Amino acid sequence: MMNNLLRSSAPKLLSRNPSTSTIPSRCMATGTRGARGHGWLQKYRAGLGGRHLQGRWHYRNNEELNQVNDEIFAMNKDAAADSAASNEAYLDISVGGEEARRVVIELAAAALPRTVENFRLLCQEKEDGYESTKLYKIEKTVGLCLGDVVSNDGTGGKCHPKVGTEDSPFAFEDEGFFVSHTGPGIVSMMSPGVHRNDSRFLITTTEAPQLDGRFVAFGRVKEGMDVVNDIATSIFTKRGRPTVDVKVVGCGVV
Repeated sequence: MMNNLLRSSAPKLLSRNPSTSTIPSRCMATGTRGARGHGWLQKYRAGLGGRHLQGRWHYRNNEELNQVNDEIFAMNKDAAADSAASNEAYLDISVGGEEARRVVIELAAAALPRTVENFRLLCQEKEDGYESTKLYKIEKTVGLCLGDVVSNDGTGGKCHPKVGTEDSPFAFEDEGFFVSHTGPGIVSMMSPGVHRNDSRFLITTTEAPQLDGRFVAFGRVKEGMDVVNDIATSIFTKRGRPTVDVKVVGCGVV
């Protein structure tokens, strides 16, 4: 009886406590068997997807998916006349205290208004936003993990108060999986579970089909992909954690 009560109450407790909402390691396809190269797990880590996405019957047409992505971002032009909000945001990232370099992100505001609004507000927020947060993990075969505005180490996160609700003040639901992770530069929410998006996000450095349908992609890097690649390839990590501070020293909308 007690175990059943705990199971039913666990999602509610997690949604109200941002510090316990951790991202499972399986989201990034880690694991000892995969690390040793056993079968489909090795392919999964390489970005080929799970068993249902492998084999001779599976075909992923990236050209068509990229075309769909372009059409989704092109919707911003049609909606521009109805909204004064910006469809671009920027992050000024400093490595080891050196001069910051800028990454400009194009946002799919027309297709994913709530997700984009959360990101936009956190970029503009000075107290509890992305400014002064650290890059907390580098997944060499996936991308850069940022946006923990609670504990700055990836173990917590919370959405902007204007996006949260009374029932779920720290997270909001998945708005849609319209944008595919077809290559480098896709910006995607990192949620620890279904309908539990907060502030954490990911910038891909390669194609990541295993994230489609799991993380809500809402933007793509327009300028500064060289900054992302330099960070991903030149910084030493210990179990994914960067050995030097990589910090967002400035952010906002363009």
